[in-house]
Amino acid sequence: MNVSYRVHSKTYSIETRSKFEVIRITELIENSVRESGIRSGYVLVFVPHATAAIAVNEYEPRIVEDYIAWVKKVFPAGAGWRHDEIDDNAHAHIASLVIGQSRVLPVLEGRLARGTWQEVLLLEFDGPRRRTVIVQVHGV
Repeated sequence: MNVSYRVHSKTYSIETRSKFEVIRITELIENSVRESGIRSGYVLVFVPHATAAIAVNEYEPRIVEDYIAWVKKVFPAGAGWRHDEIDDNAHAHIASLVIGQSRVLPVLEGRLARGTWQEVLLLEFDGPRRRTVIVQVHGV
Protein backbone atom coordinates (compact mmCIF):
# COMPACT_ATOMS: atom_id res chain seq x y z
CA MET A 1 0.00 0.00 0.00
CA ASN A 2 1.36 3.40 -1.00
CA VAL A 3 0.65 5.99 1.72
CA SER A 4 1.74 9.57 1.13
CA TYR A 5 2.84 11.90 3.89
CA ARG A 6 0.92 15.20 3.88
CA VAL A 7 1.06 18.59 5.56
CA HIS A 8 -2.03 20.78 5.97
CA SER A 9 -1.46 24.39 7.09
CA LYS A 10 -3.93 26.96 8.34
CA THR A 11 -3.41 30.42 9.82
CA TYR A 12 -5.86 32.11 12.19
CA SER A 13 -6.05 35.72 13.32
CA ILE A 14 -7.24 36.29 16.88
CA GLU A 15 -8.01 39.64 18.49
CA THR A 16 -7.16 39.77 22.18
CA ARG A 17 -9.05 42.20 24.39
CA SER A 18 -6.91 42.55 27.53
CA LYS A 19 -3.30 42.99 28.58
CA PHE A 20 -3.42 39.48 30.09
CA GLU A 21 -5.82 36.95 28.62
CA VAL A 22 -6.26 33.22 28.11
CA ILE A 23 -8.21 32.21 25.00
CA ARG A 24 -9.37 28.68 24.29
CA ILE A 25 -8.44 27.79 20.67
CA THR A 26 -9.07 24.03 20.80
CA GLU A 27 -11.96 24.19 18.34
CA LEU A 28 -9.76 25.91 15.73
CA ILE A 29 -7.15 23.18 16.09
CA GLU A 30 -9.73 20.39 15.91
CA ASN A 31 -11.25 21.98 12.78
CA SER A 32 -7.81 22.08 11.15
CA VAL A 33 -7.26 18.41 11.94
CA ARG A 34 -10.66 17.51 10.47
CA GLU A 35 -10.09 19.61 7.33
CA SER A 36 -6.69 18.01 6.80
CA GLY A 37 -8.09 14.51 6.37
CA ILE A 38 -4.96 13.23 8.12
CA ARG A 39 -5.67 10.12 10.19
CA SER A 40 -2.35 9.60 11.96
CA GLY A 41 0.38 12.10 12.74
CA TYR A 42 0.72 15.25 14.77
CA VAL A 43 -0.35 18.87 14.84
CA LEU A 44 1.99 21.80 15.50
CA VAL A 45 0.42 24.92 17.00
CA PHE A 46 2.66 28.01 16.87
CA VAL A 47 2.19 31.68 17.73
CA PRO A 48 4.81 33.84 15.96
CA HIS A 49 4.93 36.51 18.67
CA ALA A 50 7.49 37.24 21.39
CA THR A 51 4.90 38.28 24.00
CA ALA A 52 2.33 35.47 23.73
CA ALA A 53 2.43 31.71 24.31
CA ILE A 54 0.62 28.44 23.62
CA ALA A 55 -0.28 26.03 26.41
CA VAL A 56 -2.28 22.84 26.83
CA ASN A 57 -4.22 22.63 30.05
CA GLU A 58 -7.67 22.98 31.59
CA TYR A 59 -9.84 25.99 30.74
CA GLU A 60 -12.04 26.81 33.71
CA PRO A 61 -12.59 30.42 34.91
CA ARG A 62 -10.84 30.03 38.28
CA ILE A 63 -7.80 28.21 36.91
CA VAL A 64 -7.58 30.77 34.09
CA GLU A 65 -7.41 33.49 36.76
CA ASP A 66 -4.71 31.42 38.48
CA TYR A 67 -2.65 31.19 35.27
CA ILE A 68 -2.71 34.96 34.93
CA ALA A 69 -1.98 35.53 38.64
CA TRP A 70 0.99 33.13 38.40
CA VAL A 71 2.43 34.94 35.36
CA LYS A 72 2.05 38.32 37.09
CA LYS A 73 3.71 36.98 40.27
CA VAL A 74 6.62 35.16 38.60
CA PHE A 75 7.22 37.73 35.82
CA PRO A 76 6.11 41.04 37.36
CA ALA A 77 5.75 44.10 35.17
CA GLY A 78 7.94 47.01 36.18
CA ALA A 79 10.37 44.87 38.17
CA GLY A 80 13.44 46.65 36.84
CA TRP A 81 13.81 44.55 33.71
CA ARG A 82 16.37 46.11 31.35
CA HIS A 83 14.12 45.69 28.30
CA ASP A 84 11.52 47.95 29.95
CA GLU A 85 13.81 50.86 29.06
CA ILE A 86 12.72 50.27 25.43
CA ASP A 87 9.01 49.40 25.53
CA ASP A 88 7.88 48.38 29.03
CA ASN A 89 6.94 44.77 28.23
CA ALA A 90 9.90 42.67 29.38
CA HIS A 91 7.62 40.64 31.65
CA ALA A 92 5.66 39.52 28.56
CA HIS A 93 8.81 38.50 26.67
CA ILE A 94 10.13 36.47 29.59
CA ALA A 95 6.78 34.74 30.25
CA SER A 96 6.53 33.84 26.55
CA LEU A 97 10.10 32.50 26.58
CA VAL A 98 9.49 30.26 29.59
CA ILE A 99 6.02 29.00 28.63
CA GLY A 100 6.78 28.68 24.91
CA GLN A 101 5.28 29.73 21.61
CA SER A 102 4.39 26.24 20.36
CA ARG A 103 2.96 22.85 21.23
CA VAL A 104 2.86 19.54 19.39
CA LEU A 105 -0.09 17.18 19.90
CA PRO A 106 -0.79 13.74 18.44
CA VAL A 107 -3.43 13.07 15.80
CA LEU A 108 -4.94 9.60 16.24
CA GLU A 109 -7.68 8.16 14.04
CA GLY A 110 -8.30 11.57 12.48
CA ARG A 111 -8.79 13.37 15.80
CA LEU A 112 -6.74 15.61 18.05
CA ALA A 113 -5.57 13.46 20.97
CA ARG A 114 -6.02 15.19 24.31
CA GLY A 115 -7.12 14.44 27.83
CA THR A 116 -10.65 14.97 29.11
CA TRP A 117 -9.97 18.45 30.48
CA GLN A 118 -7.14 19.50 28.17
CA GLU A 119 -7.68 22.50 25.92
CA VAL A 120 -5.28 24.32 23.61
CA LEU A 121 -4.81 27.85 24.95
CA LEU A 122 -3.45 31.10 23.56
CA LEU A 123 -1.93 33.14 26.38
CA GLU A 124 -1.71 36.90 25.88
CA PHE A 125 0.78 38.86 28.01
CA ASP A 126 0.92 42.22 26.20
CA GLY A 127 -2.50 42.93 24.75
CA PRO A 128 -4.79 43.88 23.41
CA ARG A 129 -3.34 42.84 20.07
CA ARG A 130 -4.06 40.90 16.89
CA ARG A 131 -2.34 37.53 17.23
CA THR A 132 -1.59 34.99 14.54
CA VAL A 133 -1.83 31.27 15.26
CA ILE A 134 -0.28 28.89 12.73
CA VAL A 135 -1.54 25.31 12.71
CA GLN A 136 0.19 22.57 10.73
CA VAL A 137 -1.15 19.02 10.65
CA HIS A 138 1.44 16.45 9.55
CA GLY A 139 0.87 12.80 8.77
CA VAL A 140 -0.94 10.24 6.67
